[in-house]
Amino acid sequence: MDQVFIHPHATRHGLTEEQILHAWTNAIEVARREGDDGVIDYVAIGFDQNGRPIEMTAVWKLAGYLIYHANTPPTPQAFKELGLTRK
Repeated sequence: MDQVFIHPHATRHGLTEEQILHAWTNAIEVARREGDDGVIDYVAIGFDQNGRPIEMTAVWKLAGYLIYHANTPPTPQAFKELGLTRK
């Protein structure tokens, strides 16, 4: 399994590293996102230990995934991008 790193910026919305890591490892959907600059990001929605949905954005580095953004609840754009319906 690839290593996962949490950038300090990802916790700025009040989520802990443990919650983000749990959500990443329990993601229900992940999509690859290619930017115009050639950078490839991954957007995912997963659940923390309490079942709270978390949206995460990560980039692949040589050592593993670096999650640099996380927030809850996930945005409508993330649900749409991942092909999920928000109820």
